[in-house]
Amino acid sequence: MNIVVFGCDNSGKTTLCNQIVSQFNEDADFTAEAVHSLGPNKTLDEMIDFMDKNLTPKGSTHTKVFDRFPIIEELVYGPLLRGENKFAPVQVHEWLDKVDLFIYCYPGLFTILNWGEREQMEGVKDNVFEIINAYNKLAVLLKQSGYNVKEYNFRCDDYRKVVD
Repeated sequence: MNIVVFGCDNSGKTTLCNQIVSQFNEDADFTAEAVHSLGPNKTLDEMIDFMDKNLTPKGSTHTKVFDRFPIIEELVYGPLLRGENKFAPVQVHEWLDKVDLFIYCYPGLFTILNWGEREQMEGVKDNVFEIINAYNKLAVLLKQSGYNVKEYNFRCDDYRKVVD
């Protein structure tokens, strides 16, 4: 199984990934691991290679929980922060179709804006409203395209219900 957790910075993605992995690993029939982002400014080939190497084949009892996913991040951050989407000439369904569940983390605007002392990638704070809007649109587009998309708000949702 492949699970992609996505959403704006400060939305609870990493915590949710760790909780899901822990929940799966309590079951003797399954194993799970978190797969963390490549980080910003990667080439298209690096992002494709990352997905090809990390997506679990269908039928496996091993689950991979992606804390961010190159296609999703590039569709949001690419146009807003660099003025381009590196996946624009590439058909992305090949990789999206391998994902069993997309979890969109959105705990609300005020929670996301409560950065505290956390550093953010350059441009995130200046474009946060556009980033949130792009994630909202992308979550709806994925759902309308037939993908399994769940919304998660750590402030009021029990992560175990998402896993179930």
